[in-house]
Amino acid sequence: RALSSRAMGNPLLERTSTQVILAIAVIAFLCNSAVSHTDDGLPWEVTLGGASTLAIVFAAFYAKKTELALSMVSLIGICVPTYFVYNSEIPFSNWDLGSYFPIKATRGELLTGVWRLSPNTSRWDALLPAGLSIAQLSVLSPGIALTANTSEIYHSGMMLADKVSGENTHEYLLVSSPRKVKGKTVSIMLLTRVPMRFEVWPKEETDYTFDLQTAAHVVAPPTFTGELVKLDKGPAIDALAKKHNLRPFMLDVYKFEFNYG
Repeated sequence: RALSSRAMGNPLLERTSTQVILAIAVIAFLCNSAVSHTDDGLPWEVTLGGASTLAIVFAAFYAKKTELALSMVSLIGICVPTYFVYNSEIPFSNWDLGSYFPIKATRGELLTGVWRLSPNTSRWDALLPAGLSIAQLSVLSPGIALTANTSEIYHSGMMLADKVSGENTHEYLLVSSPRKVKGKTVSIMLLTRVPMRFEVWPKEETDYTFDLQTAAHVVAPPTFTGELVKLDKGPAIDALAKKHNLRPFMLDVYKFEFNYG
C-alpha cells in the first residue's frame, strides 16, 4: 500500500525546486494585485517578470543547469521591456516636436527623446544603470499620440490606392511643427499616413492649399496615434521632400480622434 500510494503521487510537484517556483509565482501575483490599482505601484510586467527570473535562476542553480538559467534570464530581459514599450502610446505635443527635435533627428533619436520626456513612461528608467532607458532595451518601438492644431495640418495631395480594387485606402497629411532656426521660425513637416476610414480630410474639399481648420471648419485639435516608420519611396515623396522641410520618417496612423473636451 505504501508503494502504491507513493506511485500515485506526482514526483514533479514533490521536488523542492518546483515548489519554490510555484510559491514565488503566487507571491508575484499577490504583489501585482497589491500594486496594480495604485498610481505609484510597479507594473505587473516588473513584479511578475522579476519574480519569474528569481524562480528560474534559483531552480536552475539547484538543478545545476547554469546555461539554461542564463538563457531564460536573457529571454525575459528582452521580452518584458519589449512588451511594456510596444504597448505604450506616448502623448506628445506637435509644438514640442518642433522645439526639441531638429529636422536631422533620426527616428531612433526622436523615439528615445519622446520616451524620456514623458514622465509616465520614463519613470522606471531610474531603475536602470548608466542612464539607460527601458525603450533602449526593447526590440519593438512604442506608439506616439501626436496632438496638433487643425491650423497646423495640411493635405499633401497624395493618396494610397489598393492595387486590386483601385480605391483609395490612405491619404497623406502633413503636420507642420514650428521651430526657430537662426532667429527665424521655420516649419518642419511630419508626413502622416492616415486610413481613409477616419475621414479626417473632407472628401468634397479638393483644394489642398488650405489647412484642415479652413477645409473642415473644425477647431478641436486632433490626435494622431501611430508608429514611426520609414518614408514611402517614389517620385511623389521626393518632390514633397524638395518642397518642404520633410522629416526622414513618417507616422503610420492606426488611431485618430478629435479632442472636443
